[in-house]
Amino acid sequence: MLRLFYALMLGSLGALIPLLGGRFEKEGIAGGTIGLLLAMLPLGRLVSMPLWAWWADRYQAAGLVLRVSCAGTAAAAIVLARATDVVWIGVAMFAYAALRAPVGAITDSVVVERLRAAGRPLGEYGKVRLFGSIGFLVGTVLATLPLRLPPHLWSDLGAVLTVLVAFQFPTRGGAGPAPVLPALIALLRQRWLAPLLLAGCLQAFTLSVYDTFLSVHVAALGLPEWVVGAAVAVGVGCETVLMAFARPLLGRVGPAGGLFIAAAMNVPRWLIVAWTVDPVVLVATQVLHGVAFGAFWVSGVERMARGAPVHVAASAQALWGVASYGVGALFGQALAGQARSWGGTGGIFELLAAVSVLATAAAAWLWWVDRRDGAG
Repeated sequence: MLRLFYALMLGSLGALIPLLGGRFEKEGIAGGTIGLLLAMLPLGRLVSMPLWAWWADRYQAAGLVLRVSCAGTAAAAIVLARATDVVWIGVAMFAYAALRAPVGAITDSVVVERLRAAGRPLGEYGKVRLFGSIGFLVGTVLATLPLRLPPHLWSDLGAVLTVLVAFQFPTRGGAGPAPVLPALIALLRQRWLAPLLLAGCLQAFTLSVYDTFLSVHVAALGLPEWVVGAAVAVGVGCETVLMAFARPLLGRVGPAGGLFIAAAMNVPRWLIVAWTVDPVVLVATQVLHGVAFGAFWVSGVERMARGAPVHVAASAQALWGVASYGVGALFGQALAGQARSWGGTGGIFELLAAVSVLATAAAAWLWWVDRRDGAG
């Protein structure tokens, strides 16, 4: 059930979000406005995710939170896919992100909990999460195929099916309210937390901009829309392979090492995307996405799960999500719009290369802390 849920949840996302930037570009929306619109996604996550996660942890109501969240997300996605006025697009994007915010964190925490209950290593998380990557790939490819079907069909279908599967999760846990605040305080005192969150923030800064501005870049270069679908297919395909073999990789370098490698891989990747005009080279470069996202996300989720108290599993993963695809993505979307104004769409990816250097340094800091403390 978890595999199916990941596939549908991220499949609906893949059929909608990566194509929004290109759609706005074709509609003649200014670059700065595109950046502000896309910034509604991380802003919505940033505002709402801690509250959702606290509810899930405090009252052990992960299943109930997923149901409410998925139902709201489906409604917002249907509105967003059809909105044409800039103001309504912004409102719909914020609502979509705010309602969808807890889904990933709670699902990740459920996977970690079940791995622990079964006595299996946390490194096997990637073998479950990879179905989400496959769903994202399928959703994006279907949405970019030149088929004569109603617009946004795949996004709508995936969102509705996600709601149906969410109702298969138990509504609540068996125990009463959990002591969330003391566990959160203990978590915030950990020395490894700051470098982990900084590395996640900087890496997600770059990856979130890629997700939303690749279609803008492709449109600005005058390349066909299939390039977006092909780039996503190559990147997510490699990401899926990496997640399948994440356990032996993390066993060798640990989560901090995985984050370091992921960030370092992004530096040449963004420079090539910024400077090439060849669609084949642009697509082929996305092979690096397999490590840049796959190792990054699996490593971050596992490092947080290793160090966080059990009572705040959802809140810990939400903290990881807030730092990465909340704070990091918010700054990424806002600054990418400005970078486009002074350097064109190529300037966006030059900025991402510089940020990836900082992400590599933050991951190296985490690696040093974990080695000193004998953790990770």
